[in-house]
Amino acid sequence: MKRIYSLAALLLLSACDSTQNDLSATMNGGYLFRPEKLFTDAKQAVSDGYWDKPANLEGEHVIVVDTQLQQAKYYIAGRQVGLSDISSGKAGHGTPRGEFTIIAKDIDHVSASYGSIVDAAGNVIDENYTVGQPIPRGGHYEGAKMNFGMQITRSGIWMHEGIVTSAPESHGCIRLPRKMAKIFFENTPIGSRVIIK
Repeated sequence: MKRIYSLAALLLLSACDSTQNDLSATMNGGYLFRPEKLFTDAKQAVSDGYWDKPANLEGEHVIVVDTQLQQAKYYIAGRQVGLSDISSGKAGHGTPRGEFTIIAKDIDHVSASYGSIVDAAGNVIDENYTVGQPIPRGGHYEGAKMNFGMQITRSGIWMHEGIVTSAPESHGCIRLPRKMAKIFFENTPIGSRVIIK
């Protein structure tokens, strides 16, 4: 499998003060250098992200979502333990910016706002339906699946499994690839902070 050097790690070795933790360095615009992460498999990094949590690491859980880079970084006790590509809100359905908390979790959540119209035989009539639009005769609404859902706002913004293109594609939610959505879901307590920038 082809391996590449992390360019950011090589070029920006001194950009991060060693006395800072990973989270504060990232929030201050720094870059992280970890010798053990010097080699990265480019294909896996794009498709899966990574998760590397030491067994005894405890502390505050924080997810930082960068809508420009289309990435989510996961921190525990200030140390970065995970990274995933995302797809955030597209034009007209932007993902809100600011600091939030995980207010609910639902492993098999279904959207109450967006989904498909399906006929009695199970054929999809409209795959991009928004609740409130007319439903064609003989059709019924099926909400979009949002597995491994973690609710961020009361207005319906969730972090969940979905199609990830590393570009803004959603109706405001933060989509993660299945593998990373499951890991984030399993490791995130309700009340954890989510910072979206």
